[in-house]
Amino acid sequence: MNDDHPDKSNSKKGSSILSRIFRYGDLDSPTDAEDEVMNMLNLCCEKGLIDHNCKVMIENIFSFDDTTAGEIMTHRNDFVACEDIEPLTSVVEKIINSGYSRIPVYHYDTDNIVGILYAKDLLKYVFCDVPKNFKLTDITREVFYVPSSKKCSELFAEMVADKTQIAIVVDEYGGTDGLVSLEDLIEAIMGKIQDEYDNEEEEVHKITEKIFAFDASAGLDEVNQLLGTDLPEEEYDTIAGLILDKLGKIPTEGERPVVEFENVKFTVAKIEKRRIVKVLVELIPQSQQ
Repeated sequence: MNDDHPDKSNSKKGSSILSRIFRYGDLDSPTDAEDEVMNMLNLCCEKGLIDHNCKVMIENIFSFDDTTAGEIMTHRNDFVACEDIEPLTSVVEKIINSGYSRIPVYHYDTDNIVGILYAKDLLKYVFCDVPKNFKLTDITREVFYVPSSKKCSELFAEMVADKTQIAIVVDEYGGTDGLVSLEDLIEAIMGKIQDEYDNEEEEVHKITEKIFAFDASAGLDEVNQLLGTDLPEEEYDTIAGLILDKLGKIPTEGERPVVEFENVKFTVAKIEKRRIVKVLVELIPQSQQ
């Protein structure tokens, strides 16, 4: 009598495939190993042995070594910060409204970050008189600077070792490019972490059957997945990046430029502070191309 149960059989196959995923000894090079892993990963997913989220997580682990701080950072125009001479009431209000427990403090402009302010360090000043000689920089923590080219795997290890939650990303001239948090690094592997302060607004909204409104910061992979297109994900990190490259300039507020690329039409719908914020994305029927 055959005791093999279909579920047990699938389980054995799954164990066999998964064990092959992490076996590198018989492979000639890291590239061969990665190719083998991806092939086995796709096979596992096709056979239903692992779910899509697990597949994405493993793929993210492999890409983590190649991803840089500049690729996952929050741009300097988008992060919340306060000036070192701001009134305490203004700083408290900014922290409450943003929901962040740590924010950068700058002197004059965000190219000169002088410290990181922890909300808990402000608590003792909220319900008592503030000393006349009080300066915000008296209670800020040291800044952890990293170049935009820093590999995420290295940055993660350094931030954990340093017990720091925020790193300021700088360009080749020492100016501020953006900010990376420890949460950003974890999300690069695990996917989006939703907490009680996150804005749950989606990056994409369906306008009609063929037109969608995207955040300009959305990746081309999201467009490809939704519309079934084949836009070059390796060439452009975001929708905004593709549009700016094709326009050759930064559009001004009030402009609504249109870019057609392959079989997709991108219409800039909203611009703020010289940055593209919202884009309408439409699949062009073949008869109109």
